[in-house]
Amino acid sequence: MAIEILIVDDEDMIRWTLRDFLETEGYKVYEFPRGKDFLSFFRERGGDIVFLDIRLPDVFGLDVLSEIQSIDSSVQVVIMTAFGDVETAVTAMKHGACDYISKPYDLAEINHLIKKIIDTSLLKNQLTLLKEKIGENFNEILGDHPKMRTVREHISLASQSDSTTILIRGESGTGKELVARQIHLQSNRRSKPFIDVNAASVSETLLESELFGHERGAFTDALHQKKGLFELAHEGTLFLDEIGDLSPHLQAKLLRVLQERRFRRVGGSSDINVDVRIITATNADLEISMEKGVWRRDLFYRLNVFSIFLPPLREHPEDIMLLAKFFLEKFRREFSKEIRGFYKDSSDLLQAYFYPGNVRELKNLIERATILETGNQISVSSLPEELRTQRKNQVKFSPVIEKPWEKPGFKIRDYVNSLEKQILVDVLNLAGWKKNNAARMLGLTRYALRHHLQKHGLENNPEEKGDLSTLVKNRGGFPP
Repeated sequence: MAIEILIVDDEDMIRWTLRDFLETEGYKVYEFPRGKDFLSFFRERGGDIVFLDIRLPDVFGLDVLSEIQSIDSSVQVVIMTAFGDVETAVTAMKHGACDYISKPYDLAEINHLIKKIIDTSLLKNQLTLLKEKIGENFNEILGDHPKMRTVREHISLASQSDSTTILIRGESGTGKELVARQIHLQSNRRSKPFIDVNAASVSETLLESELFGHERGAFTDALHQKKGLFELAHEGTLFLDEIGDLSPHLQAKLLRVLQERRFRRVGGSSDINVDVRIITATNADLEISMEKGVWRRDLFYRLNVFSIFLPPLREHPEDIMLLAKFFLEKFRREFSKEIRGFYKDSSDLLQAYFYPGNVRELKNLIERATILETGNQISVSSLPEELRTQRKNQVKFSPVIEKPWEKPGFKIRDYVNSLEKQILVDVLNLAGWKKNNAARMLGLTRYALRHHLQKHGLENNPEEKGDLSTLVKNRGGFPP
């Protein structure tokens, strides 16, 4: 993401001028007139670079510097001093500041100083952190199932190229962003930015401005020029999640970037060349979208040069406890808990659950259980209610497959329709009649599921109509 710069100065004009300039350069900027307000924010949110006035109205700047160092020594602090107060600046640098500027300052000088910090100290710290995490991140792509081994093999293959466009496909929660980051970390672009954006989380207008930037006056609120994510990701990787939600207009603009490696800011008149590796991801069925005419075929073929499919957790249930133990070890250390493992009934419950939210849901579930558990093993009482009540809500179904075609009046169409209906009811009950979850379990789109439900008159939960017992009663057999 964008570099975060924090300005701590009690002079309004200095804060405003500096913020306006830095935001036009594409940085994320926060400003604070008082040291205590800054420290409260910094303890919770952190930052990358701090411009700190040495003389503040509520606290001495050197004390703020010392507190910054104790919270996060990797943050780069630039001291702002009055003209001629070099002695104080030197003292600050001895206490951990990376540099200083004298007021009145030159904006070009500040811009040069920031780029130097990014290219040296800040980048070095980030690379060290990435190297420490690369093994841990890869370990989270766990699984002994052949499908998961294939995923890891594909990550290694994709990382060997620095320009090939990659499409990651899979349901929500399967780890698409984790895979994209791993490809970046293993590639030659690892020292450059990895920037991610979710295409479904913002409006079309805002997304266009975020991706391509805009010129001053391009629209009502465009008070200054802004660099887009393509520019900020130059020589690095841009990860576009939920790509299936892109509008036709943005599809056309993205296609141009892929073809020509250049684009224009919103409201701009000149092209900007960019060298960026694009990784996209979706849980949508793009083939169906193409058939409907809402997705461009030429863009699909550009994005789908190398495809990685992440299987839902229900397709490799033998990996559930492997993942659960990994997450437990992670969270027990984080929360300083003496938890050694899982009771057998807890393990059984975890392995019986269908996980509509996939690995993300399992991770969140284990984090919650670790917080709640007071003993030395995860007990059933620490697991969410939906796991414990799942079997109560699930209609038990063990069809006795006879040979209905040997009975008089057998019709194969009626037989297949009855079988289809009982599968729908069984899955819907298992999913608590949450249709998004049921569609995932059945491997259908929401639109396709709606069609099947209308076909069998199952648009609403029969239990709400009071006729669930009738459905259940008829599920074990087939039409005569």
